[in-house]
Amino acid sequence: MKRKLKILFVLIAFSFIAAGIQAQVDADKLLKSVGTRLSKINGYTVDLLIKVEVDMVKINDRKAKLTYQKPNKFKFDSEGFLLLPKTGMEMDYMKLIEKQANAIYIKDEFVNNVSTHLIKVIPVDPASDVVLAEMWVDPKKAVVMRMKTYTKESGSYLVNFYYTNHPYNLPDRMIVEFDVKGSKIPQKIAGGEFNSKEKELLFKDSKGKVIVIYSNYKVTTTPK
Repeated sequence: MKRKLKILFVLIAFSFIAAGIQAQVDADKLLKSVGTRLSKINGYTVDLLIKVEVDMVKINDRKAKLTYQKPNKFKFDSEGFLLLPKTGMEMDYMKLIEKQANAIYIKDEFVNNVSTHLIKVIPVDPASDVVLAEMWVDPKKAVVMRMKTYTKESGSYLVNFYYTNHPYNLPDRMIVEFDVKGSKIPQKIAGGEFNSKEKELLFKDSKGKVIVIYSNYKVTTTPK
């Protein structure tokens, strides 16, 4: 009886170890599937409508054009100053997938009514500005639904991606939430009106939100 219990205990222990290894493999495979989908796209241009929400300041909506070129080159052509964390706009997960990183499966979670796998990604390069990224990935479509990034220089920011029926599963809307603590923005550059007589406003402790609406995608793909 004791021998049988020992065997059972060993089998259970091995099953937990195997599950942990499988989770790690799944995380790597999940990142690879996202990268495989993106590798089919050589580049694209898209029109952006950008809405900025920050406490105590009114900033007019902006229009811009974004050009992406494989593997991770982004160019913005805008009407004026854009208050947003550029790292969020440039979809850091693309850069993380291109570079070596350790991926760890955490758990399953629903994001915007979509079942996703939450994985943590840690860049191997010590010079990387990104310290840690949390990605909520839809395994069926191989798209990132949500990403929270912790950086050395820009603090942390949270990005939610929304998709419709684009043939290459590119987002049609994105919401970026970030800290604007310590930022100084001149009124004439912001293009809006401060609730203050000061020429510039110092944000002591505030959150910012940027809503980006994408339209008129023009995509170039890799020949088959």
